[in-house]
Amino acid sequence: MACPVLLLADDNAALLTTLVETLRAKFKVAGTLPNGTSVMDQIATISPDIAILDISLGDLTGFEVARRLRDRGCPAKIIFLTLHEDADFVNAAFALGASGYVFKSRITEDLVSAIDVVSGGGRFASISRQRFCEPTTNKQTINQSANE
Repeated sequence: MACPVLLLADDNAALLTTLVETLRAKFKVAGTLPNGTSVMDQIATISPDIAILDISLGDLTGFEVARRLRDRGCPAKIIFLTLHEDADFVNAAFALGASGYVFKSRITEDLVSAIDVVSGGGRFASISRQRFCEPTTNKQTINQSANE
């Protein structure tokens, strides 16, 4: 996919504006939509290669939109862009057929890479900083594991 066509959906208008400004230098942003119903109504007309969806879209969840798009046979690949960094959300997204999952806290580091990977047929997921910043309280367990 040379220059993927993107559809962006988020209920935060300021974020959508920022995303368009950031992404339009490298990608074709064909549409920005504020909620799940508008995605369902307009995706066939916009015909994106990749739909970038927030999980919290106001009227419908991004998960519900992805499920409905999958049931319709929509060929667009889905990347979730969200505040939700919990592993359960990531797993649920991929179980629904998502190709990517980007944390909003990592937009700068991950979004362009995610689009490149997904447009090339791969899958992408942000890695939470929290996993690496949590202090370890049981040194004995760590030492035992290191010695095994």
